Amino acid sequence: MKHTIKDAIINIKKNSKEKFDATVEAHINLDIEKGQIVRYTTTLPHGTGKSKKIAVFGSKNVETADLNLVESDIQKIEKGELLPGRDFDVLITEPKFMPKIAKVAGILGPAGVMPNPKSGTVTEKLEETVENFKRGQMEVRVEPNAPIIHTIIGKSSWENEKLEENLSKLLTTLRQNKPSKATSTFIKSVFIKTTMGKSFEVEVS
Repeated sequence: MKHTIKDAIINIKKNSKEKFDATVEAHINLDIEKGQIVRYTTTLPHGTGKSKKIAVFGSKNVETADLNLVESDIQKIEKGELLPGRDFDVLITEPKFMPKIAKVAGILGPAGVMPNPKSGTVTEKLEETVENFKRGQMEVRVEPNAPIIHTIIGKSSWENEKLEENLSKLLTTLRQNKPSKATSTFIKSVFIKTTMGKSFEVEVS
């Protein structure tokens, strides 16, 4: 059974069993062929509710970053002494440093933190980009081996209207980034749920 965005949010809150402020997740199934890429950045109206540790590898330190990497840190990543997902969630760099970072692409890629121009993490504007991510800019991308997007749209404690606006913005930007050869049924289905709660399908036609 499909629900309006408003009703789906009401239902996930009613069925939330967590005893903590659960994350509200969106799971989107796409009708795309192999090789069609969906990857872009957007900023939800109310952020995601999740803070991220931001690392910068550049020609200068960025005071607002959580971690400023130097060349020796590349070896630490290789050795597992510095872990993506634990020590940093986002890695922002300048284009000229990409050859150095490419040495650990096999580690950063699977962790989802390999810098990429499409994700906005390869840039000459380090300070501005860090600030954007701090304000809630996020990457939306299809899974490597399946036409599915898993992302978050806020917290269960938030007002319903904020979650509605975030999900609406997510779906709007997703349609705007539809691959040119994708079919008219690009967004096949959308489900939302809390971390450990029941999922509800959202009407997106």
